[in-house]
Amino acid sequence: MFVAKEILIIRLSSIGDVIHCTPVASSLKSAWPDCKITWLVGEVSADLIKNNPSIDEIIIWSRERFEKSFRDFKFKEALGMWRDLQNKVHGKQYYAVLDIHGLFLTGMIARLINTQRRIGMTGTKELNSLFMTQTCKPLGRHITDKYLGVLTGLGIQSVDHKMNLVIAEDAKKFAERFLKDHAILPQEKVLVLVLGTTWPTKNWPVASFIEAVKLLHKDFRIILCGGKAELELGREVEMRAGVPVINAVGLTNLLEMAGIIELASVVVAGDTGPLHMAGALEVPTVGMFGPTDPATYVPFGEQHAMLSSALECSYCHKQRCPQGEEKCMRSITPAAVVQKVYAVAR
Repeated sequence: MFVAKEILIIRLSSIGDVIHCTPVASSLKSAWPDCKITWLVGEVSADLIKNNPSIDEIIIWSRERFEKSFRDFKFKEALGMWRDLQNKVHGKQYYAVLDIHGLFLTGMIARLINTQRRIGMTGTKELNSLFMTQTCKPLGRHITDKYLGVLTGLGIQSVDHKMNLVIAEDAKKFAERFLKDHAILPQEKVLVLVLGTTWPTKNWPVASFIEAVKLLHKDFRIILCGGKAELELGREVEMRAGVPVINAVGLTNLLEMAGIIELASVVVAGDTGPLHMAGALEVPTVGMFGPTDPATYVPFGEQHAMLSSALECSYCHKQRCPQGEEKCMRSITPAAVVQKVYAVAR
């Protein structure tokens, strides 16, 4: 009797990295159409892959809550979460586990799984490679090439770099209603500004956002997007811009934001999840890069523009600026961003 190969992908977070990992699932499914793909993912990013046609099953487990329990010395709670994960995978056997996160924790999880093959990436930190039966080199410099390289461990050479994001119908309808409620006409161009990132070093200064809004508002209906952490930023831009903007910061969930992005003419953001969501949706972007290298993270395609600074300290990949000045992001001017917006907007 034919038994389909079952593959477990481990990529828990973050939003951008989960999006960058989706080509692994689609390329694997293309090479082995009969395989069953299960993805172990965190709570925050789970919605991004729930409707992905290449993924057959999703296991949700929160790395963030698990690690927070340890930091807060709530060891009983952490142990309970670990046992919950054990129960989720109990009795399951996989042909291979692909660890595309590369942490000590994900290595421990991979070791927990009933499989003979644990395939990871070269160059990982936290001793992750010690848990793997095989590690694979990247196919190229881009982050998707790093992730896709793991497939060579399965003998798969033909890959597709296209990222995938399927928006649920209710999120699409939310976005359509949102634009209608704000009297945005079909012929008007929509510009989405994503105001924050998860790293202080990747944030463009709020004053620069405000100046860009002033320069762009005549030709675009501007929607501010972000999570609850950016609520104050949204209010500040809205109050200080002096021109009409639509403040949607904190008013959407992840897929509802994706629905708005899908209807946009262009998205402006730092190196953060919504930028890569736009890339997956093939919406033009202007990405601003400071501590992270655009050659590694910028979305593929001519419709995506990027701005970065040629400083000696650029691409340090640090969450806190060693110099405390964030010069790399501050040196990206509003005028330069505006020029790129007009160049790529559809």
